[in-house]
Amino acid sequence: MTWPPRWTGPTPKPRPSLLERQDRKKSRTDLDASESKKVKARSGGRCEVFVVGEGRCTKRAISIHHMIGGWGKRARGPSVLAEHKQHVCDGPRGHHRLITGHVLQVLSAGREPRWDDAYERVR
Repeated sequence: MTWPPRWTGPTPKPRPSLLERQDRKKSRTDLDASESKKVKARSGGRCEVFVVGEGRCTKRAISIHHMIGGWGKRARGPSVLAEHKQHVCDGPRGHHRLITGHVLQVLSAGREPRWDDAYERVR
């Protein structure tokens, strides 16, 4: 190296961290939307909840239920994948409310819940 060092031009500034965060959030929401689109295509517009002793629901599905939930977990990691989401009916007596109200419990046998798992009513 020679002294004094040769001037090679201005040093480029790093990209602002705010823009990096916005890009990560956009890619996450884009992936979540595309996986939700797969869920809607898979269901054919019908609720995908299967309750033991009652069978599969026949109502029209309205909302997407993330089966892996928790503070900061929804739409991140495996929760974003279509296999861990369900297209469910909603409303005062809909399955989405029954699931989130813990009236229905998924039977997943100790693994992460999948869309084709059955539910049972909690007594």
